[in-house]
Amino acid sequence: MYSDGTQTSLYAATIVAGAETTRFNNVVAAGAASFWLRVKRVGNTWTESWSKDGVTYTTGVTFTQTFTAARIGPFGANYFNPASSTPAFTVSVDYFRNAGGPDLTLTKTHTGNFTPGGTGSYTLTVNNAGSASTTGAVTMTDTVPTGLTATALSGTGWTCALTPTVNCTRSDALAANASYPAITLAVSVAGNAPATVTNTATVAGGGETNTANDSASDPTTISAAGVPDLTITKTHTGNFTQSGTGSYTVTVNNAGSAATTGTVTMTDTVPTGLTATALSGTGWTCALTPTVNCTRSDALAASTSYPAITLAVSVASNAPATVTNTATVAGGGETNTANDSASDPTTIGAAGVPDLTVTKTHSGNFTQGGTGSYTITLNNVGSAATTGTVTMTDTVPTGLTATALSGTGWTCALTPTVNCTRSNALAASTSYPTITLAVSVAGNAPATVTNTATVAGGGETNTANDSASDPTTIGAAGVPDLTVTKT
Repeated sequence: MYSDGTQTSLYAATIVAGAETTRFNNVVAAGAASFWLRVKRVGNTWTESWSKDGVTYTTGVTFTQTFTAARIGPFGANYFNPASSTPAFTVSVDYFRNAGGPDLTLTKTHTGNFTPGGTGSYTLTVNNAGSASTTGAVTMTDTVPTGLTATALSGTGWTCALTPTVNCTRSDALAANASYPAITLAVSVAGNAPATVTNTATVAGGGETNTANDSASDPTTISAAGVPDLTITKTHTGNFTQSGTGSYTVTVNNAGSAATTGTVTMTDTVPTGLTATALSGTGWTCALTPTVNCTRSDALAASTSYPAITLAVSVASNAPATVTNTATVAGGGETNTANDSASDPTTIGAAGVPDLTVTKTHSGNFTQGGTGSYTITLNNVGSAATTGTVTMTDTVPTGLTATALSGTGWTCALTPTVNCTRSNALAASTSYPTITLAVSVAGNAPATVTNTATVAGGGETNTANDSASDPTTIGAAGVPDLTVTKT
């Protein structure tokens, strides 16, 4: 740089075989204050920059010039004209650095947090940030911190060892701005490892001269060891009924942060009024005595559930209106036992009972000396199926005589009483097949008779609606009336 007293110019030139070629000669600033000059060479590309503060530089010129140097050193001089004049500038060389050559750097990373008693791994990558390839051996050394133990070390093309130091070496050249294949370091984590450790690795060799960037540190969080935490749910559907049956569904879950270990046991405390009749679940070994329980030993991963268990029960005829069935879970290596039980309140309704009714109908009027028929139907208007024998009895009134009695599934007789019986259960809100009663009408039958039928049995308790009466009109018998004609 030079100044004429009023402005400062930047100048660059090359001299080849004594011939000077000006590359740049322009005014860059007014005045004659202090300036900084930077000349940088990368390969055969030269860049000349200037600055007023030594921090922010402005590029003046970039050009290409082949140059082979046996020795390199700094030089500063003043040019003044005429020769008798006092130099207007003094030159101070801040630093001189030959930036050529390899420059090894190292990165080290891991994923997630480690866990006491668990394992982890680090990825180490050796890079060449220099401007030339490496030469000779390159060595990566890892300083494994207390709380971690190196268990494996490998990388493509690397020769690695865990003792006496954790290290990998190689001697093939690494080009500028390239990286060697990554190295993987596997570690085991001590059960008492501290909450945070820092793993540091260094790289050396390869002909580099800059060692200021040869290490990498990787702070690692070690979280508390995961533990299983078993929970249990128990459900049923609808209400149970005295003398009936019911079932519960029991599910064991792992709400913890680690898989279970060892045996897991589910125990069910069946309340008074219920009796366990069956217990099963895929993969479970279950028993009804001496306690109602199921066990298994396969690991249950965190945030998952075992297959459900089904508990079938019978309900006593005198079971109370409400019972509570409680199940508990234990084992599996868990430490939190505060959430190991589940209770399922269950409503038990009164036992359903059948309630038989009967209907009796006929069509039209009967006639003295003629015939007629009645249709009889038995219904169950109760809340449970019938049990045992059901009997229909018909009280045929004076003036009528039963001549036939039948119905699908019924066993019927005309003597000593007009009746039909059957023993198959009749479900609630359904009816048996109809019964047909055929009668003959006496010649002197009264003008009106009432035929009554009753039903009994089937386990019913309500007998107030067990009969049906059917008033029947009987017309006078028809008589002949002869006439004669004569012509």
